[in-house]
Amino acid sequence: MELDGRFAVVLGLALVLGIGLSLYQHFYYQRVTKRMVAEHEGARESFLVSGRGKGWMRGAVVLLVVDSASSRIEAAEAMVGATVFARFRPRPELLGSVSNARDRAGDKRLGDAVESAIAQYRSMRKKR
Repeated sequence: MELDGRFAVVLGLALVLGIGLSLYQHFYYQRVTKRMVAEHEGARESFLVSGRGKGWMRGAVVLLVVDSASSRIEAAEAMVGATVFARFRPRPELLGSVSNARDRAGDKRLGDAVESAIAQYRSMRKKR
């Protein structure tokens, strides 16, 4: 079977499409992060942390605003899905105490992401 230039063109287009969609998701993440920072800018004792839970086909990314004075999650948004078109959505079930937030997540990937974000929060808090 003879290979011509069409295979290389299709492969190149797939590569460019993959890079473009990855950049789209990266800039979307930045936009949501900046919005959450702006919404909680006056809270001096708050931390914005993120975590991710990876799976074979699906994953989750969570952004949490944690008040260090009370160790409570004040705001939570998560992106759960299998494509670059997944969106951050408010997750009111995660609001409350940091200590049992993973249990409130429900989904395994989201629970892993919450655990990762809380570990980041604890590490940041120790450094202060």
